[in-house]
Amino acid sequence: RQRLESMLAVDEMVGAFVEELEALGELDNTYIFFTSDNGWFAGEHRIQEGKNHPYEEGPHVPLWVRGPGIAPGPTVEKLTLNTDFAPTFADLAGADFLADGRSLVPLLRGEDPPWRSAVLLEKLGRLAFEGVRTETHKYIEYDTGIKELYDLEADPYELESIHESADPALVEDLKARLEVLKSCSEEGCREAEDAS
Repeated sequence: RQRLESMLAVDEMVGAFVEELEALGELDNTYIFFTSDNGWFAGEHRIQEGKNHPYEEGPHVPLWVRGPGIAPGPTVEKLTLNTDFAPTFADLAGADFLADGRSLVPLLRGEDPPWRSAVLLEKLGRLAFEGVRTETHKYIEYDTGIKELYDLEADPYELESIHESADPALVEDLKARLEVLKSCSEEGCREAEDAS
């Protein structure tokens, strides 16, 4: 109930913002992005509460965008990162911006450009982990030595790790992609994310 009440305040703030843009005649010339930093666990995977876990409820966050040239309604299912925001905003402003991320503008405009096939998941500090999330699998290595592997098509709720029973070639491929993603930068990250 408290979370819903908190969201009501956000909803009212966004509504007032949109009304002000409309009153100024700027709504049709403004992009509005609505997202979150990461998901909050409230019992999923027996995690009482908190965030910074590798399961889909954590890194899989919503992103809603409205603005000029963006058709209302469609949903795009692609692997995106927070590092994509700066190049996206620069692209929308007509500027160049060198960054590890990539512009989301083609996706927002309904195009289907070649896109990354993997992203790095990581948490430092207590209960640290590093992992790779592809379109079909998620492989995680914890600093404790525990490893997990999920087939996200067969097991979208990540209920049973198949690390011990999976094809060794799949495990080795995911481990290799993780190693490259952990230490990449700039164009090397793009290449690592796009590798098959």
